[in-house]
Amino acid sequence: MENGKIAELRSLIYGKFDSQTEFAEFLGWSKQRLSKVTSGKKEPSISEVFEIANGLGIDISVAVRIFVHYWVTKGHAKSKN
Repeated sequence: MENGKIAELRSLIYGKFDSQTEFAEFLGWSKQRLSKVTSGKKEPSISEVFEIANGLGIDISVAVRIFVHYWVTKGHAKSKN
């Protein structure tokens, strides 16, 4: 994930939670799992993106926009010709 997207995601998290640890606990995730997603080290599944969106109270389209660049650069979003 590019730095701007990481910053956007972290801004959304800190806009609602005091820490990433608090958000991870809210989601029922480990701190390490969330850290890997927010740092771009782990590709989130679509269900994880839904969980993040719901946890932050944001529209799924906002969360998808944050992660779509990661999916495209990793070759997971292929266009149909």
